[in-house]
Amino acid sequence: MPPFDELPVPGDPDPIESDDPTVLRTEILRLRDGLLGANGRAEVLGDRIAELERREAELDAANSELHAALAANPLMRVLRAARRRMPGAGP
Repeated sequence: MPPFDELPVPGDPDPIESDDPTVLRTEILRLRDGLLGANGRAEVLGDRIAELERREAELDAANSELHAALAANPLMRVLRAARRRMPGAGP
């Protein structure tokens, strides 16, 4: 999104509609530069999303390993067995 000072003001003439080649060229270059900047930002954000998704997958794998290790822990097995034997205890 362009900065507020670059947004068109209602009632101002559209530079693209100008017959002056200098005004038209300036507007085309401004729009091109804005598009290049937006594409660059989109690429950076895409890379960041890929990095965060990779990190999330790593954390999910570590969490699964931790869950498996905790489930196999003898104390946890005894705790689950004791809970099953308690009257009125849920699953």
